[in-house]
Formats: sequence, structure tokens, C-alpha cells
Amino acid sequence: MDKRNSFLDFWKFIAAIGVIIVHVPFNNIAGTLGAAVGTWGLGLFVLLCGYACCGEKDVMCGKVIERLKRNGIITAISVAAYLVFSYFIYHNDGMKAAWIYQLKRPLTYVNMIFAGDLEFFYGSALWYIIGLLWCYVIFYVLLRVNRKKNFYVLLPVFMILRIVVDTYVNSCGANWHYSGNALVGVLPMMLLGYVLADKKETLIKIPLWVLIVSSVVSAAAMFLSVCYDVAGLNISQLFKIICATFVFLIGIRKPNWYIIKPFAFLGREDSLYIYLCHFMIYVGLSAYLYSKMVPERMIEKYLTFAVIIGSLIVARLISLLIFFIKQLFAKKKDESLKKTCG
Repeated sequence: MDKRNSFLDFWKFIAAIGVIIVHVPFNNIAGTLGAAVGTWGLGLFVLLCGYACCGEKDVMCGKVIERLKRNGIITAISVAAYLVFSYFIYHNDGMKAAWIYQLKRPLTYVNMIFAGDLEFFYGSALWYIIGLLWCYVIFYVLLRVNRKKNFYVLLPVFMILRIVVDTYVNSCGANWHYSGNALVGVLPMMLLGYVLADKKETLIKIPLWVLIVSSVVSAAAMFLSVCYDVAGLNISQLFKIICATFVFLIGIRKPNWYIIKPFAFLGREDSLYIYLCHFMIYVGLSAYLYSKMVPERMIEKYLTFAVIIGSLIVARLISLLIFFIKQLFAKKKDESLKKTCG
């Protein structure tokens, strides 16, 4: 998957919008279904990361290190941005002392690093990217050991763990951090992505119509299980995993399929930034609207749309900024090479 996959890019965009709906839900069935798409899509994101890590030991070890560095930089910038943002929110609410207190607590950093708990400065959405860093470290170790069997042994163990813990969290209203962490929320889908890549030559022989029907049926089962419990249990995670797998396999077979071309472009360029900035926009916009005494009924009705639009705009600006910075560095590098050659 060195070339861009328009089909999967499209679904990355849809998933990013779904993640927004997870945190800023509609108060109706659309909110429930949209949130299901968001949590399903997060699994698809991670599956893609695992898929990209399958290959020859020496090549993949270097590739994982590069991804670890890149995501480490993105994480550091994101955490810094949320820290600055939260300072102004706490300061505006007259709670600056509470913000400083949290920064002085060693436990705050332990929770941030090992549990992905960044809630005190509104960075709860960042748990995923921190979990991804840990999983890249785990993958690097597994690749260095150079025993492919380890991936196959670990996959069922962690997949069962994911399904069981997520079912418990969603059924019993337990702390979401039980499932929103590296070992439960990220590693199982990364392992699945690796195994799918390893078995690619066999899997692409599955008839396309089988993949399409299976994805539609599993998606229907996912939505039904989100809306209706089975014996008091929310078993939707099982169908989210199955659906993500079949959608992924369709993307491997038909990489140029997409429904709306601009969405595929935004999924390719902006989906990560939509995910990273949306919670900041949600908190800031909510605080502003309530400070202006906007009727709560109006806020509940339009806030989700406003956050989606705001996230799209900010993410696009971030992408453009990064593009221009890269162009600037490339230009300076070319000028330096010309001077050296001259």
C-alpha cells in the first residue's frame, strides 16, 4: 500500500467525522449510529497501521522507527497545543491554580504516558495516538525477534481481550480507559492488520461480491447491536472488528473505488488533523456559546455541525501550513545543493 488508496481514504474521512459524533453526539438515533461509525473507524485506522508494518525484518524495523519518530513529534505538538489551550480555559474559569496543581503532580504524567489519560487538559482524544506510540515500540521488539509466529499467537489473545473489555465497558458503563488504551484499544487491531498483510495473497482471492455482502451484513449487525443489547450486553465490538476487516479487504481489491472524491482527498490529507483538533474546537466553542448566553436548545441542535465544520477548516489549514513548510525546506535544500555543486 505504498500508493494512495482512495477507497480507504474515503472511509478514513467518514470515520474521522464519526469520531467527532462520538464526543459531540446528536441526541437521536443518528448520534448513536454516527458514534458507532466513529469507534468502528478508529479500529480501521489502527488496522491500516498494522498492515503497513508487515515485511522484511530490516526494512520494517527502520520503517517502524520512522513512524515512531513522526508520531512522537505529532504527539508532542498536540499535547503542547492542548496544554496551552487548557491553560486559557482554566484561567478564564478562575481555576488557574487547579491547572498548575495538575502539572505539579507526578501521577498526572504517569497517567498521561502509560494510560493515555489526558482529561485534565481536555486532551482525552489523544489517548489513541499515545497508544499507537506504545504499539510501535511493541511491534519493533516483535520484528527484531524476527518470529512471525508471535504475531499469530498474540492476535487471538488480545482480540478476545478487546472484545471482552469493550463489551464490559459499553454494557456496564465502566471507565472508558479500560478499553481506551494501548493494549486493548490499539494493539489487537494492529496485530490483525499485520496478519492480514501476511495473508494478503490468499485473501485477495476471495470473490469481491462475498466481501461486499459480508461488509454490508456485518455493518447491519454492528448498527443493530449498538441500538439493541443482547441479553443485556452490547456486543457491537465483535461486528465492528468484522466489518472493518471486510471493508479493508475491499479496499485492497479495489483501491480506486470511492463515493465522493473530495471526501477521499480530505481523508488522505486531513483525517488525522480532524481527529487531533476536534475536541479542542468542541470545548472552546461550547465555552464561547454558553458565555454568550445562547439558548441550550440551540446549542444542542447545532453544536455537532459547528464542531464538524470548524474541525474541517482547522484541519485543512494545518495541512496547508505543513505543505508550505515542506515546500520551503525543499526549496532551501535545492538552493544549498546548487551552491555545493556550483
